[in-house]
Amino acid sequence: MKFNFGLLKLRPEKMVDFESLKVNEFEIEDLFVKQGWKRYFDMLNGPIYTRMVKEFWMKAEVFDEVSARME
Repeated sequence: MKFNFGLLKLRPEKMVDFESLKVNEFEIEDLFVKQGWKRYFDMLNGPIYTRMVKEFWMKAEVFDEVSARME
């Protein structure tokens, strides 16, 4: 299928938005920091390589369950 690469739009979001959770009275960031998960969440909320994501989806294929079994 031919598709114009420039028409793809990404909607990047933070995977885990601790600030939004705090506003809604869920102060859980310290729990994850104390367990050593800070670096993991920093990676999740890190940079998004939009060009690479677009290239991936341009080449992605979808298979139904039967086709996947045959594969």
